[in-house]
Amino acid sequence: MAERPTGHQVPNGDEGGATPSTRPGGPPPPEPSHAERCRTLVASASRGALSTLAADPRGYPYGSVASYGLDDRGNPLFFVSLMAEHTQNAIRDPRASLLITEPVPEGADPLANGRVTLLGLLSTVAEDDRSTARGRYLEANPTSAYYIDFGDFTFYRLDVQSIRYVGGYGRMSWVDTAAYARAEPDPLAAAAGGIIEHMNADHAEAQVLFCRHLGGRPDTAEAVMSAVDRYGFEMIAVSPAGRAAVRFGFPEECGTGEQVRQAMVALVADARAAAALARR
Repeated sequence: MAERPTGHQVPNGDEGGATPSTRPGGPPPPEPSHAERCRTLVASASRGALSTLAADPRGYPYGSVASYGLDDRGNPLFFVSLMAEHTQNAIRDPRASLLITEPVPEGADPLANGRVTLLGLLSTVAEDDRSTARGRYLEANPTSAYYIDFGDFTFYRLDVQSIRYVGGYGRMSWVDTAAYARAEPDPLAAAAGGIIEHMNADHAEAQVLFCRHLGGRPDTAEAVMSAVDRYGFEMIAVSPAGRAAVRFGFPEECGTGEQVRQAMVALVADARAAAALARR
């Protein structure tokens, strides 16, 4: 059997994981841990691919679409019918996994987007916790209100035992479950799409300045923002040599869109000052 590779063999000029935009004498830009990335992705969705082990034909992976809410530790809470195949599978064998993926923009490569696989054991939610589970599930899935009191349905919890994170090409790991349970979803998750759209539509010149003068890529001809979080943002810098992903850090952690705007204003000033120095 061939030895398992530890990374992709990426041609020169092709984008892989983001390169930190380290300033001379400074630390690398901060970024979310894989545990934080997982918690954010899982909290940003309410539906995934649930895989159980089939009773018939015995032992085969059985995939189904499942809606979920989350408990305080990020364990998925399902509301399932006793008639459902996955429920009957879980009764016989509690081992299961849930795959959650990031939305894929039209025309984008789905394998470049993030996904999380939560592996664990399915069990019914205790009667004492049923009210909390009901509230969490309804909050995440408001359209379930019409069947939330059906008598043949019950709540199950996936007690997460292992986590695999893939954040795109060259960014992947097994994630510590305790770190995942402690992590908080990124406060910018809901606003990130609007921030990215605004920056790419209205601030193309500033983004090239960032890459040229703060990102160590002076030959950048075009740049687009691809991600943003509380700690900073990522850009795809395009140059004659090809495309490269670059990571930038905010001066301070940002929790709102307004704080991101203020941070961007400060970074534009820094980039313009660096450009002026380069012209001397």
